[in-house]
Amino acid sequence: MRRKIDELLAKCKAVPFSEPVFYKKPLEEDAFYKVMHQQFKFPSGDVIRREFMTKNPAAVVVPVTADGNVVCVIQPIALSAEGSLIEVPAGYAEDNENSAQTAMRELVEETGYVPVEVKYLGKHYQDPGSIKEPVNVFVALGCDRKHEQKLDKDEFITTLEIPKDEVKSLMDEGEIKDANTFIALAKARLANYI
Repeated sequence: MRRKIDELLAKCKAVPFSEPVFYKKPLEEDAFYKVMHQQFKFPSGDVIRREFMTKNPAAVVVPVTADGNVVCVIQPIALSAEGSLIEVPAGYAEDNENSAQTAMRELVEETGYVPVEVKYLGKHYQDPGSIKEPVNVFVALGCDRKHEQKLDKDEFITTLEIPKDEVKSLMDEGEIKDANTFIALAKARLANYI
């Protein structure tokens, strides 16, 4: 299993990305993240300014097959130092979706798997000092591949079923580097779903 994961990570690292563009002025209003600022007054009377980002609500889902494997995705990530990461499906709300709808849409689009049952595991904050919206976490049980992936033109996602014991090893050894994935897997493990 480890060799297969390493091969998939190497394959994803081979996807080329263009050089980043640095902006000297704020992005337009229709940007994915909107950078805002707010002033805070402390009891001492001191006033500070803090920047924060707003974005659409996010959801992450841990897909578990009937035999207990966890469905992970491996994809190239332009802004990660590694170039690709092992993750569980996740994404941002579209068209007034609630978080459960977002999680299920992302699960089907990224993997083609469909669950028998979905449970809410709570929420967490990616960076509470700079992002206001929480990430909602779900577990999808009894997942079975029913569809082909429905990837966006800029997505290059490979799916992989990982036995739950191997997932624990990947977490313990630091191979799971995406914070949302790590937190979602930890929540699923604490709830005894994996």
